[in-house]
Amino acid sequence: MLAVSAAVATGAWWPYAWIAADLILFAIRFLLMRQCEQARRRGAKGPLAALMAAGGAWSIIFGLGCYGCIASGHMALAVLAALNVAGVVGVVSSRNAATPRYAIFVMLVVSLPYVAGALFSPAPGMFVVGIQMPFYVAGVIIVLLQNHAINARMIRAELDNRDLAIKDALTGLPNRIFLQERLRDMCGELAAPAANGGKPFAVLSMDLDGFKQVNDRFGHAVGDMLLRKVSERLKRAFRPGDVVFRIGGDEFVILLASTSEIEATYLAKRAIEKISVPFDLGVGTAIRIGLSIGSAFAPVDGSDPEILLSCSDHALYEAKRTGKGRYWAHARAAN
Repeated sequence: MLAVSAAVATGAWWPYAWIAADLILFAIRFLLMRQCEQARRRGAKGPLAALMAAGGAWSIIFGLGCYGCIASGHMALAVLAALNVAGVVGVVSSRNAATPRYAIFVMLVVSLPYVAGALFSPAPGMFVVGIQMPFYVAGVIIVLLQNHAINARMIRAELDNRDLAIKDALTGLPNRIFLQERLRDMCGELAAPAANGGKPFAVLSMDLDGFKQVNDRFGHAVGDMLLRKVSERLKRAFRPGDVVFRIGGDEFVILLASTSEIEATYLAKRAIEKISVPFDLGVGTAIRIGLSIGSAFAPVDGSDPEILLSCSDHALYEAKRTGKGRYWAHARAAN
């Protein structure tokens, strides 16, 4: 509307170029925003850099257009341009607190051309406007940075609360809540083979053999230390992408993504060997415990989180019933 007003008031060519550039950029930004929204729904990364570049180009054109308004010598256009500059700077400050460098760039390229035009305008009083405008922009930038700091603290607090909700306080491993979330996601991916190549995954339920005796003999402090050591060994026993969960007491669960039964068997037996190595916890004697493991495979044993956990628990029960310190697959247990 400011460009249309400039075209009507001045009859010059540049407002029409401004209008044409605005319309082109409007179409480009609209398409980029649609692509970003579609990518967000797919869980993918959209063309955000291109969208921000288009926004920067619009800011430059807008700043030059406002310079043209004040340079035209038309007082009504100069006032309208000042209102538009102040409005854009204020809106950017309130809406772009998450991207402060980009917001400051937009505010400067929108306002500085107008400031330059006001300082050198022959119209009476415009020099004062040119002097005052930088103070306004600087104040809004300070507000922007304060909002950014507040938002950053809020995001950090949310992440900290999220960590407290999904992590085991003793070992730092993900807990039962996160296990349910991750297992639900993996079952969902299994329904869409293109997402993970149609490869199955394994759920390994684990229980320490002899842990209660350690607690009874040496106390809970030593038991807690032992659980932390066990957690470290379990993480080293499996592949980098595998996730170890502590779901309570001396119970652990591990999700093995894109694995075969042969590979899962090898990893489970390696974990049993690592845990069977005595622990030196500074109590005057080496502490020996064992590890029993039961497994379930998706989609063979099911594609629902509760069913898979139930199957792996049943296999774990069979492993402990048949002698402890061993690995048992649910398919074998079911037979």
